[in-house]
Amino acid sequence: MKNNQKAGIYIHIPFCKAKCIYCDFYSVADRNDEIPEFINSICKEIKLFFKERAYPWKFDTIFFGGGTPSLLKASSIESILNSLREYIDLSNIKEFTIETNPGEVTVDKLKDFISIGANRLSLGFQTFDEKLLSFLGRLHSPEDCINTYDNARKAGFDNINADLIFDIPGQTMKRWKKDLSRLVDLDPEHISTYSLTVEEQTQLFKLVKSKKVIMPSEIIDIDMYTYMLEFLKIKNYIQYEVSNHSKGGYRCNHNMHYWKNDPYISFGPSAHSYDLKKRWWNMDNLNLYTQAINNNELPIKDKEYLTKKDYFNELIFNGLRMHDGVNVKKLSKYYNKSIEAYIKLNTEKWNGLNYENGFFFLDDNARLLADEIASDLFI
Repeated sequence: MKNNQKAGIYIHIPFCKAKCIYCDFYSVADRNDEIPEFINSICKEIKLFFKERAYPWKFDTIFFGGGTPSLLKASSIESILNSLREYIDLSNIKEFTIETNPGEVTVDKLKDFISIGANRLSLGFQTFDEKLLSFLGRLHSPEDCINTYDNARKAGFDNINADLIFDIPGQTMKRWKKDLSRLVDLDPEHISTYSLTVEEQTQLFKLVKSKKVIMPSEIIDIDMYTYMLEFLKIKNYIQYEVSNHSKGGYRCNHNMHYWKNDPYISFGPSAHSYDLKKRWWNMDNLNLYTQAINNNELPIKDKEYLTKKDYFNELIFNGLRMHDGVNVKKLSKYYNKSIEAYIKLNTEKWNGLNYENGFFFLDDNARLLADEIASDLFI
């Protein structure tokens, strides 16, 4: 019987030129000489993984994230694709994304990415303000953002995402409005906007803890978020998830796999996977990762099996972050009483919750509080 379950593939490339002060994704700086060995390791990991198992799903997205995947040559990325091709049908891939830092790729390299099948580029702008870029530890300039975007268009990319960060210390509302305006003038198909969060194990955390850096107030954070919502809506960008906005037909299909609780398989150090029954994640250390693979062992650090409670809570958490909302029919598989009554009872103190055509969802303003509302609905 044909299996129509869609799934994604994620490849984690841990190399960076420098570590940004806010980043808590696993990455290593100044170790680019290890890239060739890493490519061999990740190709071998793919072989070790699929040697023991096979999945009937239809893989339709590939996402190279990091780190900075664009530090790799197209031929190195192609080697990884060839390893995958031995075990799964890549002809079903509809969306192939590569994350890129401004100022770090040429037109020719971008053309090379397209030649191996990439059809979506994600650019880490973060801000167009030179002082704020310096504070964040970004190496590029505002001009690099514009030039890299223009080069991506010249190379032939017709699906581009750009990231922006708000709530940065020293960032005024005027600066935020200017960033949004400059980005929309470029006319990307997709925009991701993130409030700067202070994560443990980052340089920013240490700076905030020592009071060398003071984060903006929650009021400023909310003001920037609500302005952004209205501005992007006027400019015909649809907010389909709390942090993500797109023109019609340009949602990030790979990220939709995560939010819809679809399966995904990932490779590389710190990469997380999900097969509808369990989650597992790789070692978040490049040396240990490589060592395990050299010993013909999968570099898995740990795993967890999901309970009915886990499934229920994750459907709530992810669904409320999306414009589409939560599918009540899916929830009912994990809860044997009236879902509607449960939702009503546990959301009485919140405004902006709606129910329509078998889904319950938050309006634009309530979506800002999606995580808090979701926690009230967890079982």
